[in-house]
Amino acid sequence: ACDNLLSALHLPFIMQAYNHIYMAELVMRRGYSPGAFVFRLINVVIGIIEAALALRFMLKLFGASAASQFVAFVYGITDRLLGSFAGAFQNFSLGGGLVIDITAIFAMIGYAILGWLIIRLLSFIFSSTHMP
Repeated sequence: ACDNLLSALHLPFIMQAYNHIYMAELVMRRGYSPGAFVFRLINVVIGIIEAALALRFMLKLFGASAASQFVAFVYGITDRLLGSFAGAFQNFSLGGGLVIDITAIFAMIGYAILGWLIIRLLSFIFSSTHMP
């Protein structure tokens, strides 16, 4: 009789509904907003770009061989990111295969500024939509 009562109450459905309500309250309490998600997403994308460019800079600085699959992969990815900066500056050779990649440094600065400008623009847009 007890099993029939529990199945009649549909307890799994009730527990699932309770969990959804609890999660919704948790999200509302923490102040989730689409704008915050977009800001985090932009920061992650710019961070990944910056890390890839920093890795390229370090590989070039220490004279890593482009014959290595990993180094060739990193160079292939970052060559696309350096497209608009390519040829703007000459690299400094320190001898012994060590190179200071000035283009990568300026690309890192450029992407950081671009990320900052995008976040500032979106911050202005999202803050103006909440004002009466």
